[in-house]
Amino acid sequence: MEIVSQIKEWTEAFLPQELFLVDIETKIGSDKICILIDGDQGVDIPACQKLSRHLSDKLDEQNYGEEPYYLEVSSPGADRPLLKFRQYPKHVGRELLVKLLAETEVTGKLVAATEDAITIALKDKKKGYINAPEQTISFAEIVEASVILSFK
Repeated sequence: MEIVSQIKEWTEAFLPQELFLVDIETKIGSDKICILIDGDQGVDIPACQKLSRHLSDKLDEQNYGEEPYYLEVSSPGADRPLLKFRQYPKHVGRELLVKLLAETEVTGKLVAATEDAITIALKDKKKGYINAPEQTISFAEIVEASVILSFK
């Protein structure tokens, strides 16, 4: 079994229900394997450490590869796009930049997230979000969505 699919299987079996796998990143020619996890209420360092130890032990047991590897377990971080539906609900009330299949972008405040779509309030240049019109966007239309960080 390929190492990435094996790590995915082990991760999903190990994580408690409130945590979930977001992505596994590897690069051809690199010895680094980056596992990104998140939680419905966020994820803390001890949870990343536990998973890292668990996966390291599993990889050692299976004797994966001739070459050494560097295993990193982390949360996705605020600068990464949202990849899974479960990442959206905790960002309700925050501004998102949403890139669409139609090669357009929409910026607005996340109002709601269902398993099929998100609803965002569109900001008016003068009124801001007061009485803002809302737009529902299906996940099928979204190429990428990112939280807009505010340092106000």
